[in-house]
Amino acid sequence: MEDSLNKKEYVLETADLSKKYKDFYAVKSVNMHIEKGDIYGFVGENGAGKTTIIRLITGLAAPSEGTFYLFGEEKDKALKSRRVAGIVESVSLNKSMTALENLKYQCYICGIKKTDEELKAILEEVGLDARAVSKRKVRNFSLGMRQRLGIATVIVQDPEFVLLDEPMNGLDPQGFIDMRATILRLNSRGITFLISSHILSELDRICSKIGIISKGVLTEEIMIDTLHKKSGARTVINFESPEAAEKALGLLAKYQLPEDRELAEKSITFYGDTDVNALMAALVGEKIKIASINVKERSVEDYYLEKLRRS
Repeated sequence: MEDSLNKKEYVLETADLSKKYKDFYAVKSVNMHIEKGDIYGFVGENGAGKTTIIRLITGLAAPSEGTFYLFGEEKDKALKSRRVAGIVESVSLNKSMTALENLKYQCYICGIKKTDEELKAILEEVGLDARAVSKRKVRNFSLGMRQRLGIATVIVQDPEFVLLDEPMNGLDPQGFIDMRATILRLNSRGITFLISSHILSELDRICSKIGIISKGVLTEEIMIDTLHKKSGARTVINFESPEAAEKALGLLAKYQLPEDRELAEKSITFYGDTDVNALMAALVGEKIKIASINVKERSVEDYYLEKLRRS
C-alpha cells in the first residue's frame, strides 16, 4: 500500500532509449523521467541529441533500441492518443493565413471541432490579442508572435504533454519574456512540458527539473532547487588521500555544518553558505590535516559547462 502511495506518476519515462544511424549513436541508453506537472528543461549543446529524442517521443522516428512510456503506456499504444503534441525543429504555419485561419486549418487536419470563440480563447491563452491580430497575415507577425501561435496550434488538440524544440531560439528579450509567461500560464492549467535548449539560463527561471544531455548520453537529471544549491557558493576541502577525506567526513558529522555535502575522492564539498572559520576550527579540533581549502562561486551555466567537460 505504501509503495503505491509513493509511486511517482510519470508522463514520460524512457528505458535505455537509443537511436543509431549506421555505426553512430545519436542517442544512447537514455533514461528520462518526467512527472505530471513538470516543466522539464532538456539542455545540451547543438547536436547533443535533443531533437532526436523529441522526434522519437512524438513518433517521427523509431528507436533502434530501448523503448519509452507515455502516461504508463508503451510507445505504440500511447502515440495513438492525442494526449501528446509538440513542435519539432521549427513552427509550421501558413504565413498567408491569419492566426485564426491557421487554427481552423489545424482543427481540420486533426479532425477537431471548435468554434471561433473557442479558437480566439486559445489565442488569448498564448498571449495573442485575438482582436488585434484578426486581419493580420502571419507573414507580418514577429518571431515571438509566430512562436506563440505555433504553441496555439499544438494546444488546440487539448494535449496533456507538450514538447517544444528550442522555442526560445532567436527571440529578443521581450519575446523571451512573453514565451516564458505563456509556458508558465499553460503549465498552471495542468499541461506538462518538455522544453529543449542549448542555453541553460533560458530555462533556469521556468523549469522544475533539468536533464543535461551531451553526445547522445543523458549525464544528469536534477531538480531546479538542487541545481541552484549546487551551482551557488561552495567550499571545497582537499585532503592528502581518499582515506583521509572519508575519515574527516565522519568526524565532521557531529558539528553544526551544512548538511548538503559531498565526498569525492580526496575532497569534501560543502554546498551553500559555509562558515569557513567554524569549519577550520572543527578541523583543528579533530586534528585533521588538509592539503587546501577553497571557497568558490559559480553560476548555473558554470555548473552546466562543467558537466559537459566531464562527459
